[in-house]
Amino acid sequence: MEFCPRCGSLLVPVSSEGKTILACRKCGYKKEIVSKKGYIVRGEVTENKKEKLLVVEGIKSREKEKIEEEREIVREYYEIFLESMESEEE
Repeated sequence: MEFCPRCGSLLVPVSSEGKTILACRKCGYKKEIVSKKGYIVRGEVTENKKEKLLVVEGIKSREKEKIEEEREIVREYYEIFLESMESEEE
């Protein structure tokens, strides 16, 4: 582990132009790695991580009907409200 001489943050290994260098994420300081030993990160990707699944759910027809009914009720209430406001103004 090495630390940045400018700000003291941890230098992390980063691939740049085909080389692995140590870079500071805070101030941008970069330094070439003298020995790659200890800085190699390896990981294995399982088949589960490679697959992606997209689930799309639509509104069911009953839900659409219910929404339309609620809209109609709101329209009726609004019309009644407007009529009552007009009668109060007269």
